[in-house]
This record gives sequence, C-alpha cells and structure tokens, in this order.
Amino acid sequence: MFILTLALRNLFRNTRRTVITSGAVVFGVAFQVLGWGLVDGLDDNFLRAVATTTTGDILIRPPDFPTDGLSYPVEEASIPPAFADFSGESAPRALFTARVVHHGDAARGMGVAYEPDADYTVFPRERWRVTGVWPDSGKAEVALGDAMARMMGVGVGDQVTVQARTVEGAQNAMSYAITALIHTDNGQMDNSAIWLRMEIAEELLQLKGRRTHVSLRIGGLQDAGTVRDELVAAGALTAPDGQVWSATTTREEAADMLAINDIRRRAILLLVGVIMAIAATGIANTVIMAAYERVREIGTLLALGMKRRDVSALFLVEGALLGFGAGLAGAVLGSFAVLYWQSNGIVLSEDLMKSQSALPVSAVIYTHFNWAPVLGSLTFSAVIATLASVQPARFAARLNPADAVRAD
Repeated sequence: MFILTLALRNLFRNTRRTVITSGAVVFGVAFQVLGWGLVDGLDDNFLRAVATTTTGDILIRPPDFPTDGLSYPVEEASIPPAFADFSGESAPRALFTARVVHHGDAARGMGVAYEPDADYTVFPRERWRVTGVWPDSGKAEVALGDAMARMMGVGVGDQVTVQARTVEGAQNAMSYAITALIHTDNGQMDNSAIWLRMEIAEELLQLKGRRTHVSLRIGGLQDAGTVRDELVAAGALTAPDGQVWSATTTREEAADMLAINDIRRRAILLLVGVIMAIAATGIANTVIMAAYERVREIGTLLALGMKRRDVSALFLVEGALLGFGAGLAGAVLGSFAVLYWQSNGIVLSEDLMKSQSALPVSAVIYTHFNWAPVLGSLTFSAVIATLASVQPARFAARLNPADAVRAD
C-alpha cells in the first residue's frame, strides 16, 4: 500500500507530462475497442443481410449449382427434396439471370421467383420497406428492388419487359406491370432483384416444378450446422429425380466476407501494436525522467531502509498505473462509441450502396459491443507500460544511497 500510494503521488507530480504520455495509449485502446466493435458489427451485418433475404438458416441448391452469387443458370434447376420429416419452415425459390427493359433502357438483374406464403415464413418482411403492393396472384406483375428501379428511372405502375432463358435454353420475354419497389436492407437484392410470383415465373421460365434454391428456417434454439448434418445423414437432401442437393449454413454462405473481416481484425491489431510501441517509448521516457528527477528521494528511501526490490517495484507500479489508467480512459471512450452506434447504427450513403451492388450488405451498420477487446486492451496496455518501466526501475534500484543523497 505504501508503494502504491507513492506511485500515485508521483504520477500526479507532473500532470501535463503524464497526460501527454497517456495520449497514445488512450488513442490506441479506444481505436482497438471501436475498430473491433465495427468489424464485429460488419460480421453481424453480412449475416443478417444474407439470412433475412437469401439463405434463411440453411440454403440448399442442386449439385454443382454456382455459388458465386453472380450467375444463376435456371437450366440447372431441379425438383427439390420434400423434407417430409423436417420440423422447420422451408421456402423454395427459382433464381435466374434476367434483363429488365423499359423504353429502350435495359438492366441486368437477378430474378427471384417465390411462393408468397412459404417465403414469408422463412423471410419475415417486417423490416422491409415496400412502396406499393406485392404482385397479385395470377396477374402479370413484378416488384423491383428500389435501387434498381431508381437506376432505370421506373416506378410503380410502369410497364417493363423481363427477358430470361427458359429451363430448356430458349429465350423468352414477357411484359409486366410494376406493382412495388422493395427495399430489403440487402444491397445486392435492392440493386438487382426482380420479384415474380412462382406461377408467373413458371410461365416465363417453363420451370415445370423445378427450383434452384430452398431456404430453411430452423429457429434460434438449434445449431444450423447440426441440423444440416442431420438432414444429410437422414438422406433428406435427395430429390425425387435422384439428385443430392448441397446444403450450406448462413455463416458458410458469408464465409468470404467474414474472412475479409478477419483480415481487418489483424490490420487493427497491427496498427494498435505500432501505436502501443510508440506509447511504450513515451512511457519509458517518462519513467526514466522521473527516476533522474528523484535521485535524492530514491537515495533517501534507500538510506532509510527501503529495499532495492521495493524501489524497483515502485517504478514498475508507476508504469503499470500509467498504462492501466490510460487504457481505462481509452476503453471507456471506445466502448461509449461502440454502444452508441450499436443503438443508432451507421447509415451508409446511397452512393456507397450503389457502388457495392454485388455485396449482401445492409445500408445501416450496427457496431457490436464485446467485453473481450475491452479487457484485452486494458491488459495489453498495462503489460506494455510495465515492460517499458523495467529499465528505469532497474536504474533506480541500482543507485548508491550515499551518492544519491548528495546528488543535486
């Protein structure tokens, strides 16, 4: 307690120097906490955008069907499995590459043929923004992603022609009325989706019951990977035509984007490491300056019987307190920012969303608070500061009491 009291008093002898030295640690810790919260939020963003619009909890597709998210060859559609014993919800879809034509202007998009009742159970639409009404049963109507509609300059009530290749490989084109503009909070869908009811798509594509994807919703109490493995083991992915469909979880579907975020985490750690190295140099300089300024005081303490290891401990504690205090301030600042954006979100600009049309990213990114980077940053800053104080502590402990007392 005596050493701790001395260390705290010594830190506040030169408040300005202590604050300046602490600045790099405060910034480094705050940057790590905020950066980690943002990257974790991006993970949640990708998973949410994919799960609520395209995959559900598990996405199954015919064998060898492209998984690049860019091509949807409807000619590879197949009869989907029945899932007789599956306890969750399933939504069959037929995704296909299409062109939308309006008064000579054309845009390439992704057709989404859906069965309304089944689709709603797997992809609840409470958070979707719908301008207009969804296409009605049996009518030649479509809905477009709102960003795609803005790009083409069309709106509700306009007539467009949708061109697509049928299952047999022939080109087909039909005219539809736009009844709705859909904002799903998934940039990929909003920039390219052409929504058609399944009975209308059957006529356009000549599907004859074939589908390209089936999304499954299992609820939050079960692990998607475990359910997928059970379906595989039970042979539930075998379709009536004998084809065995492949199955992936939401996290596996977003694996590429999650891997990019892992690279971002490493970059954050590298940058924070550089900042902390600079901070360690400043802390070492501050502590050794304090040691030189207090030579007579150290000599007096040694002369009064203070052990050399206690003198060494005094400077180590000063460095640890400096690092921990600065780390705590940085952690508070970073955590405050993470918690604020976790509630309010970071709204991406429309221009950015248009430039990211191929990515399943939401227009609003919410950060994600996690105790691990906070506690890790605090520990790291305290350890770095303590290590930076080792050499000054050794210098102070080696002083000769007689010479130190006589020093100016």
